[in-house]
Amino acid sequence: MERDSATPPAQAARKLLARLDLSRAEIDARLALALDPGYWKSLYPAFSVGDESSAPPHADALTASQYERLADNLASRGYFHADSVLESLTIDAMRGCIETIRSAGWPPVFAYVYDQFWTIWRLAPIKQMVKAGLGGGYRLISHPWCHYVSPVVGASGWPPHVDGNLPNRISIWIPLTDATLDNGCIYVVPGDQNFARIGELRELKSATNLQLRELMQRGRALPASAGAIMGWYFRILHWGSVASGAGHPRISTVMEFIKAEEAALPSELPLFDPDRELPPLLQRLFAIGRSIDYYKRFELRMRRYAGLGRTLMRAGDAANRKSATTAT
Repeated sequence: MERDSATPPAQAARKLLARLDLSRAEIDARLALALDPGYWKSLYPAFSVGDESSAPPHADALTASQYERLADNLASRGYFHADSVLESLTIDAMRGCIETIRSAGWPPVFAYVYDQFWTIWRLAPIKQMVKAGLGGGYRLISHPWCHYVSPVVGASGWPPHVDGNLPNRISIWIPLTDATLDNGCIYVVPGDQNFARIGELRELKSATNLQLRELMQRGRALPASAGAIMGWYFRILHWGSVASGAGHPRISTVMEFIKAEEAALPSELPLFDPDRELPPLLQRLFAIGRSIDYYKRFELRMRRYAGLGRTLMRAGDAANRKSATTAT
């Protein structure tokens, strides 16, 4: 099929993807499966759904010197990068879960139906670093995500962006495979690199050649081993680089956090207390649906699942109203 040369590539891609959207019948069939804990348990028996006895995997707390270094980097530069803290068995199981989800025809973010993708954020080193940046009593935002960058030439993570022009919020990112220069590791622009100037560049709709070169020169590549933890404040400019096509996919998972006293946007609700019971399946599905709808701007292939995402949000809305006190 020939494309009208006057049609912008992005617009043409959206038209093509619209033809691939899930039908109403497909959405209804997937909804029935998504609401069935037994389906998910049979799909990946190594993980549980709704088992309150699920405990976070083992990870040693950061030593005093490690914590001091990472907390100082977060305070002064707006991000931190810790070496691998997860055990290989945990990493392998989480990576295997995402691969199984994809093989079954679901977006990788559906790994968040499983308890283990929620308990992971209760690990001691993660709690230490989020508390360092936000203080005690912080909450999880309803924006879970899993990234999967295929090892093909030109595949990439998300383009340069900030997670939001909002204070008192942090994103924590865990690579489940080694994130390398070849498969698209994360780049950041540190907040101490003349932050006022970087803030100006961040808000630009277009940039001069000089501004673009300055932005590129300030970027820092952050290769990371599987099981590492990395984090940054929302206003830190970052992106996933382009893969060269060699090696393995870049698989990772991410969660966002908000300070206890900070008022959440409606699009961030419900908030989850990491020290209370795990969210029920309906709330997990709501968060998954919201993330699909929210992040399809970065991943056009998520457009196919937009209808399913909205349906999941409607299905989970009653559960969210029931737990409204969690979001206050």
